[in-house]
Amino acid sequence: MYECDKWVWQLSGYDDRVHAFVRPDPPAGFVEAACRHSVPFDKVVSGHHGPRCVTCLIIVGDHLAEHHCLGVGC
Repeated sequence: MYECDKWVWQLSGYDDRVHAFVRPDPPAGFVEAACRHSVPFDKVVSGHHGPRCVTCLIIVGDHLAEHHCLGVGC
């Protein structure tokens, strides 16, 4: 599994932004986003409508650019 396969875009009930959260392997009390934003599991809203966290976008985008061939000449 690629690292980016572990992320799921969901809405944080704390800051009303959509973050790239790391899917916890075992059930956990909280989840942590790529940007290190952590939220109790019960404050994460299933769905990804709303403003996205720019830091998460950059982190996930950088990972895709470094580890996955997405452009011309791949």
